[in-house]
Amino acid sequence: MDKGSIVSILIPQPKVKHLMNRASFGLGISEDAGNTQQLFQKSRKIIPLDIVKIPELDKIDLRSLKNDPTKKQMIKDLLGKSRQELMKLNIAWVDKMVSESTLRERMTFFWHGHFACRTLIPYFAQQQNNAIRALALGSFRDLLTSISKDPAMLQFLNNQQNRKDHPNENFAREVMELFTLGRGNYSEKDIKEAARAFTGWSFNTAGQYQFREKQHDFGNKIFRGKSKNFTGEEVLNSILDDKASAKFITIKLYKYFVSDSNISPSAIEDWSTSFYNSDYDIQKLLTKIFNSSEFNDPSNIATRIKSPVDLLIGIQRQTNGRFDNPQSLVFLERALGQILFYPPNVSGWPSGKGWIDSSSLAFRLTIPMLLFGGVETDFEARDDGDANGLGKEERSKRKLQCNADWAYLADKFTKTSSSDTLQSVQEFLLSKNTTAANQQTVGRVASAATNDQEFIKKAFIGYMSVPEYQLC
Repeated sequence: MDKGSIVSILIPQPKVKHLMNRASFGLGISEDAGNTQQLFQKSRKIIPLDIVKIPELDKIDLRSLKNDPTKKQMIKDLLGKSRQELMKLNIAWVDKMVSESTLRERMTFFWHGHFACRTLIPYFAQQQNNAIRALALGSFRDLLTSISKDPAMLQFLNNQQNRKDHPNENFAREVMELFTLGRGNYSEKDIKEAARAFTGWSFNTAGQYQFREKQHDFGNKIFRGKSKNFTGEEVLNSILDDKASAKFITIKLYKYFVSDSNISPSAIEDWSTSFYNSDYDIQKLLTKIFNSSEFNDPSNIATRIKSPVDLLIGIQRQTNGRFDNPQSLVFLERALGQILFYPPNVSGWPSGKGWIDSSSLAFRLTIPMLLFGGVETDFEARDDGDANGLGKEERSKRKLQCNADWAYLADKFTKTSSSDTLQSVQEFLLSKNTTAANQQTVGRVASAATNDQEFIKKAFIGYMSVPEYQLC
């Protein structure tokens, strides 16, 4: 069903930009704003990332090496290689989002934050990313089961250490608190009993899920008021039998796509009931969201603060820009606080105003000049305390060069008058017009240009540097 079906969108023409900003990563300069169905048709095709090959896992078991002083250099070398592979994977996924910009990639990105997970094994990160991509628009029940058995997640939440007589509760707790029910809809007793049901869930040296019977607790369990020999799969299904799970996911999608502050209780009730009755069909829920009056309400347009990844992908898509040094992209992710494959914790990244403080906003507004104006920066990203973090380099100044296709942009946006040209650039880049004072400033700077390409370059940099560019 997932490969052959497509979300049906009935959006009036003036709202197309809003749809594409939220449901994909915005319209690129070569795409037809009136052909949204074609853009969504692309979501049928599932093209996995294939950057990292499976390693010999026995050679990267850091736990067995860390207490051996003679192995320190081996550990250092393995971690260094791991960081390089994760960086390649990061850059490859950004390239994919820039070039494809489909609903499937948008939802892969959403679920990547929902099922927040870190691993030092790049192949595991790639494997999880591809599993999410394959199921991103299908059944949430299938997606939850797949991620719950995913080696990266089992490792991250310590289910490798979850054995009978010595249960580890991390995985069971987060499955209920962050992935399905939400706080207040389960008890500590439920966590303990669910943890027993997940004992023996592990993976082998080929990076595949493996159920280890000898480590599983086959005893009777009392989970959410029911007494039986629950398996892990039965625990997951029991959780999804509760309408609270459908409501939890619906609220999260509402905040992500519609508004994180202007919540409609009636829409949440309607959508979550429909989601539950469809047995958690993600596409059907998204269809209701994108066709709703709430999604298309003017009060919810140009109100969402772009995440760092949204911002960086949008800049590249709107200019056909490509980085001279792809590692600059990872530095920018780190500087802005969102590194793909490196969420800060199991709760994932912040949203909305959580992306903005005085320092990060000031840096955001300088990014267009840094990328296209040849200006160096000495901005230092906040230290997250992770010695293994990506994008860390010892350098006082750096040049973040991004090459845009200014000739194509000039040909596409230059009109018969400078004022019409400026307006066409503003309408393309911004979800809502900036202030008259900002428009005058951009016009004044652009008017100093000596040719059309320079005029367009100054106009793009100018409008990308106003606060309104941070919104979608």
